[in-house]
Parts: sequence; C-alpha cells; structure tokens
Amino acid sequence: MPAKGAGAAPPRRGRPPYSRPPDDLVRRAARRVVRGGRASFPSQAAFLDAVVAEVRRDDPRAALGGVRLRRLAVGVPGVRLSVRYAERPGEPAPAACPVCGSGLLPIRNRTLAGDTIELGRRCSRCDYWSHAHRRVPVRYAFSRAGSGNRSKRAPPGTGPAPRSAS
Repeated sequence: MPAKGAGAAPPRRGRPPYSRPPDDLVRRAARRVVRGGRASFPSQAAFLDAVVAEVRRDDPRAALGGVRLRRLAVGVPGVRLSVRYAERPGEPAPAACPVCGSGLLPIRNRTLAGDTIELGRRCSRCDYWSHAHRRVPVRYAFSRAGSGNRSKRAPPGTGPAPRSAS
C-alpha cells in the first residue's frame, strides 16, 4: 500500500487565483453600475453580476459575494436597496440585522399603566424592523436613488445640528 499522499500533487504556494477587492472599489463600482445604462436590478444576483464585471475591469482576479456586496451597498449614496419580506410566526427574533448585519435596537411603547414593553426590534443602520412575527428578507432589489439619497434612517451624529432655543 503506498504511503499516504505519495501520489498527490504538492499544495500550491503563492498567490490564490482570486483577490478580495477593497470596500471603496466595490462601493464605487456599485455607484457606477446604477448610474450607467441600466439603473434597476430586480435581484441581488443580477446586481452582483454587474458589479463584479465592473470591479474586474480594475482587478481581473476580484471575487465578491452577495452578502458582502449587500452590506456595503446599504450606505452607498445613489444606490437604493429595496427588500421584500416574508413573515415567519413563532421563530425567534434575530440577534443582528439580516440585511446589513448591524445591531438591532428595541422598539418600545409605554402602556397606560406607565410600564414600557418591547414591540419589536429595528436596525440601527438600514430600514429593517421586526415585530412579534419575525420578518425574513426574501428578495433584494437595487436601483438608482435620488441625488445623495441614503437610507431613510441616517447614521447617528450625521443629522442636522440641534437648534438652540433663542
């Protein structure tokens, strides 16, 4: 019986056949794709194909996944992410946002007795929210947003300065 690994080729050393493009390159490519001829993509896969083709113009070995692209595209000015959800009753609430991976904040309400109860959870970065029935993303669509339009919810500290009482 031959020794273990006797006929196997030695492991390849050197550069892998792919490279992970920097975040800025992916964001610029996403912005260029939606500003180009086709400004609407009905699925994450269609948008991914277009962005990968754009990124590979700069780096032919670039590899990019759908989850990373979606999480980077959430904050890109000029790119609008629309999400369709399905409700899953009885499933536990997610620990992190299923769209962008950020933390979830509680949605609270005050009762008539003065107590506060948690009605659901919302994302601190994108427009995701969930209530008693867990909302699961089922379809992502990407399109061109208005000039400088970001998510409806601006990141903390980026809004207008508070007005002084005069």
